[in-house]
Amino acid sequence: MTFKLTDISLNQPDESTKEAVKSAEKRKKSADETLEEAWERILAMKNSDKDTERLLEVKHAMESGEIGREPVPEGKRQGKFSKAEALRLYKVLADKRRDDILRKMVEDTPDNYWLITDKAKLDEFLSILSEEEIIVFDVETTGPDIWKDYLVGHVITAVEADIHAYIPTKHNVDHPQLNHEYVIEKLRPIYENEAVKKIAHNAKYDIHILANEGIDVKGAVWDTLEAMRMLNENEPTFALKPLVSKYLRIPSLSYGDLFGKKGFHEVELDVALAYAAKDGDVTLKLYEFQRKHLAKMPEVLRYYETVEMPLIKVIVDMERLGYDIDLEYAEQYGKELKAKIDRLHVEIVEGLGDINLNSPTQLKPAIERAIGRPIENTDAKKTLKPLAREFPIIKSLLEYREVMKLYSTYINALPELINEKTGKLHTVFNQNGAKTGRMSSGGGGVNLQNQPQEARRLFVAPPGYVILGGDWSQQEYRALTYFSQEPRLIENYEQGNDLYATVASEVFDKPIEECGDGSVYRQQAKTIMLAVAYGTGARTLAMQLGKSQEEARKFLKSFDERFPVVAKWIEQNREFVQRNGFVWMDKKQRKRRLPDAKNRKSDFWYTSVYTQSTNAIIQGSSAIQTKATMVELDKLCKRKTAEGNGEWRLWCVVHDEALLLVPETITEQDIRDFEDVMLNTYKFGNIPNKCDIEIQRRWGDSITVEEFLSGKPIPEL
Repeated sequence: MTFKLTDISLNQPDESTKEAVKSAEKRKKSADETLEEAWERILAMKNSDKDTERLLEVKHAMESGEIGREPVPEGKRQGKFSKAEALRLYKVLADKRRDDILRKMVEDTPDNYWLITDKAKLDEFLSILSEEEIIVFDVETTGPDIWKDYLVGHVITAVEADIHAYIPTKHNVDHPQLNHEYVIEKLRPIYENEAVKKIAHNAKYDIHILANEGIDVKGAVWDTLEAMRMLNENEPTFALKPLVSKYLRIPSLSYGDLFGKKGFHEVELDVALAYAAKDGDVTLKLYEFQRKHLAKMPEVLRYYETVEMPLIKVIVDMERLGYDIDLEYAEQYGKELKAKIDRLHVEIVEGLGDINLNSPTQLKPAIERAIGRPIENTDAKKTLKPLAREFPIIKSLLEYREVMKLYSTYINALPELINEKTGKLHTVFNQNGAKTGRMSSGGGGVNLQNQPQEARRLFVAPPGYVILGGDWSQQEYRALTYFSQEPRLIENYEQGNDLYATVASEVFDKPIEECGDGSVYRQQAKTIMLAVAYGTGARTLAMQLGKSQEEARKFLKSFDERFPVVAKWIEQNREFVQRNGFVWMDKKQRKRRLPDAKNRKSDFWYTSVYTQSTNAIIQGSSAIQTKATMVELDKLCKRKTAEGNGEWRLWCVVHDEALLLVPETITEQDIRDFEDVMLNTYKFGNIPNKCDIEIQRRWGDSITVEEFLSGKPIPEL
């Protein structure tokens, strides 16, 4: 084979040679890239907001000489500056700055911050505390879980002496510390002294942790977290550090900023003192700030001190008591629900096809095929419920959803939440879970406020006890009557008539005999009353009633015409909140601040004025009644227990329902004492309270008090 010179070009390189040249040029260019050029390249990438913030912080730190590039092993050349290296440098920078902050904290520790690690110093401090009428207390622990984490040190401020002490007992450090049990016993007389007023931030947590150590905190407890809700329920956070930074202008970094995920037991004692004693110091300053401003609202201050403060301990006791769950019933009922779910699933698949019932994209076209018309969406309330009256398959789909939720969210899930340590189910009660002051529950525990009736049946009284429950009849509508002073509603309650029948008769212009229990008019009147109390518009009311918007408007107009004093009161609320940006609850004991209501142009204006102003007054005042009664029910329980007839405990409170755990040997007098507290602790002026009382071993499987007193047995488990 012969080759011609034309077969090989000496002037034009092949493709592989071209790529090699390009690669070499790229490497040369990369090697020659300045740091400034590298930053331009990195910041031009598609970075998240968080990464951009961190990259810029590293860039500024490098430019100021605070940090440099990562070191390289000897003999190796430093490579191209990358985004990955920049983000690694952020961690280095954060650690460096954290160390600098902690070192500065230790250097600047005030002289009145005492680290107590020997008996002589503790005795000196205890002598000072013996002269104090008020202290600040806080606990340092390994974490936030009251059942799993444990106490590692005590923070106590002697207010009059202006000494802020930290007493470590379980830090995993080389520095000597006092014996844990020794400190507990030395501090017990202070914690359990009713004459010594206590201040804390998120006091409920501290009381729980000390209860784990056998300490029963006594004396009035001012919680700066709950007190701040009296001053501004709209705070974005009620954590201590942001509050003191905002209101006291004291720079305060959070625990996470300073220690990351490290447990406090791993913190060196000089750092622990600087951090923990400052918590006591700023909590005291926040307390003084709060007292000064609450003093300008004397009724709010009185309410806070007489209701919200004692309620803290009441709630702790409820949370610690926990709930017994009938596991056998849960298993049996769970099997029944699962069989029902399977049957409904087969039925629905036959009608809609083999689709994923949880997928709106599959469900919507399947429904449209089944009913022969388009639908807007698969929303249960807005779309499917109106269709269910016409199409059985839609009714089955809604039932399937309800049963599935009951099974997966409650019946199957609740037993899994039982605390291994206590053998009970626990909840976390949020003392001011709503901005109106209404309580809520959940937040790491089971939510008792929305337990469906079927799920309630899992909750049972332990052997020898029953659940004594009282349910205020029409609590919020009695509040509405009290505030409006509507003559027809007042007359209704004074005569003990059926409110819903009365309203139905007026609104629908029907004889009251046709509006009794079970009538469609009475049922619709309940919905209309809810709309009035909560400011629901015609559109929502129409969906709730299954009527047209025009019909809903007529119902609301008819109510206003028949009950003009209520309508006038609601209009006054709208005018007041528009002028002032807030509304008062009963007797000016709380405010609900709605500042955007003063701005007609804001998107918030409609809902704040026409919904929240009236709703806040009614719901918030009802919450005041509930809370004031809880405090008195707790006193009743303690008195009954002290009388030696068995232990009484406040078991649960769900909005307008209060339940006690009492001995099954309760007497008629016991029940009347309970009823008296429910009816007479807090009254809405001239409107009489009414309370329906029931007794049960299983929550929801009850008999009335009249049946009980006539000899009817309480249903067995």
